[in-house]
Amino acid sequence: MENRGDLKSMLPFLPLLLRSSNLFWPSQVVESLKTLSKGPLYSKVNSGELLFITISNIRDSLALPSLHRLSPYAHEGYGLFFDELISREEAAKWFADVVPGLANFLLRLPSLLESHYHNADNLLNGVKTGIRLLGPQDAGVVFLGQELIGALLVCAFFCLFPVSDRGIYIQVTVKSRRTK
Repeated sequence: MENRGDLKSMLPFLPLLLRSSNLFWPSQVVESLKTLSKGPLYSKVNSGELLFITISNIRDSLALPSLHRLSPYAHEGYGLFFDELISREEAAKWFADVVPGLANFLLRLPSLLESHYHNADNLLNGVKTGIRLLGPQDAGVVFLGQELIGALLVCAFFCLFPVSDRGIYIQVTVKSRRTK
């Protein structure tokens, strides 16, 4: 895995570590996610404020130099949304059902990415389809499964993506086609 150029191009932008050809979360992150996946009775995460604190602790456990501190207003945003804007019943359902599912998705991210890269070269004859950064004017195609897309979206919700040197990459228009 560590010899894959496509993976190497993405590693600075992923919250995972690569060692001995395996992608993985640091052990403290795994423990936090396992606790969160057991629901609010076990994790004690039952409010926007506590969710923000948990996300901040997970981010701190990653110890990535390019993972900047969250905006001081993010704390208020989680609290406002979960504790004031939605009903207590909706928030309770979110913390009991959705948050544990999101944590389980994150626990599976390393294996989903490994599977993606393992199968990326076998989809189209000779065409590389792994997630990678493309330079300006570089053509490319990427195939992603729904579960991997979901896990990457959960990383965004949990604010786990490093932001190192993002500015040096020119954002290009992405065309996507839905296949049947």
